[in-house]
Amino acid sequence: MALAPNLGLALRAVRHKLRMLTAHDTFWPAAARGGRLLLRGRVGAFARKLFNEADNARDPAPRGGDRPGPVLFLGGCVLGLGGYDHLVLNVLKGLTGAGVNVCRDRRGCFRRPHVPPELRPAELRRRGHPRLIVAPPHAVRRYRPDGRSAAFTMWETDTLPPGAARALNRCGVVVVPSRWGERCFRANGVTAPIEVVPLGHDPLVFNPGPPREPGRVAVFGTAGALDAGGLRKNVQLVIDLFRRAFPSDPGVRLRVKVTPNSPPVDARGDARVEVTDTPLSPADLAAWYRSLGAFVNASAGEGFGLHLLEAMACGVPLISSAFGGVGAFFDGRVGYEVGWRPCGAVNAVYRGGWSEPDAAGIVARMREVARDGAEARRLGAAAAARAARFRWEDTHRKLVLALIRHGFIRPA
Repeated sequence: MALAPNLGLALRAVRHKLRMLTAHDTFWPAAARGGRLLLRGRVGAFARKLFNEADNARDPAPRGGDRPGPVLFLGGCVLGLGGYDHLVLNVLKGLTGAGVNVCRDRRGCFRRPHVPPELRPAELRRRGHPRLIVAPPHAVRRYRPDGRSAAFTMWETDTLPPGAARALNRCGVVVVPSRWGERCFRANGVTAPIEVVPLGHDPLVFNPGPPREPGRVAVFGTAGALDAGGLRKNVQLVIDLFRRAFPSDPGVRLRVKVTPNSPPVDARGDARVEVTDTPLSPADLAAWYRSLGAFVNASAGEGFGLHLLEAMACGVPLISSAFGGVGAFFDGRVGYEVGWRPCGAVNAVYRGGWSEPDAAGIVARMREVARDGAEARRLGAAAAARAARFRWEDTHRKLVLALIRHGFIRPA
């Protein structure tokens, strides 16, 4: 790979690299890896890693003063396709579509391949302009929030990370995607105004598609990013419960989707369990959902559960509890609801309480889907109808109205 051709581009590439590492809390591990390369005399490899964001540094973003509309700074990152990156990108789409002049907070980081040119935030000095921070609660403080800052955030347990409530209380308004989240934030001492704005999906991508012929094989699916949250998604538990439900039945399959950086899951040598860790575009992900007869969710907690909403939008019923943010859009009328019991969070990332889904209930529901495909298809249609109430355009509209109410955007 050629190094940056001029000093200006090189400096921009290094700044972008540092912003990206800071955003993911990976600066010191990356510095250690770079130091080892230098000690081994691999100067070329070190330089390639240092300047590998040169493509993102080309073609500087527009200046904020050159664009019309009320100025709103956006604190957040779009470095990939999932998680908060996906939320930040859709917030960016909604604000830009509403005529807001979105400018990049200096701590924000956007990878050019994931952000179309027309959506790229402008460059401008903040100087008291309002700002929207889209980040998990423990990361809000990195942006040094103030009264002109709004925060769009969520959490997966009933207990916020240390210091999160203090940072959120410096904001002029906090936006969460569910009433459950609002109650948990209040119980944790968040006194700032709170607005509830549910997340959504793109119905042009996530939809049931053309009618399918009933299959002879009952296909289940589960998914999760296991590199951030680990045990929370409980993907391995779903594999084990699938094998408990169907010890030797050749007429069932389980498809497991994990992210490329996820630690491996164990299919227990069962050829009926198909595991993929390749990245999928939104269209390919929707096709993957549509290949399922039911999506099995054994997650211990979700701040909202956007992937579950997307599965429902594709006409796939969930086998899931309604704990946490999932209850904002899911219940037994649109899928196979299972019970849960409260338990302590067991992941190093989390503290407080979340849920343990009813394992026996999940097994029984999977057997029910395999036994009665017609009922699964009926519930899938009901799930798609429920999901139609949660579109990104609804999220955009409600978010813009909330920001107007609290003085962050001037009404048109």
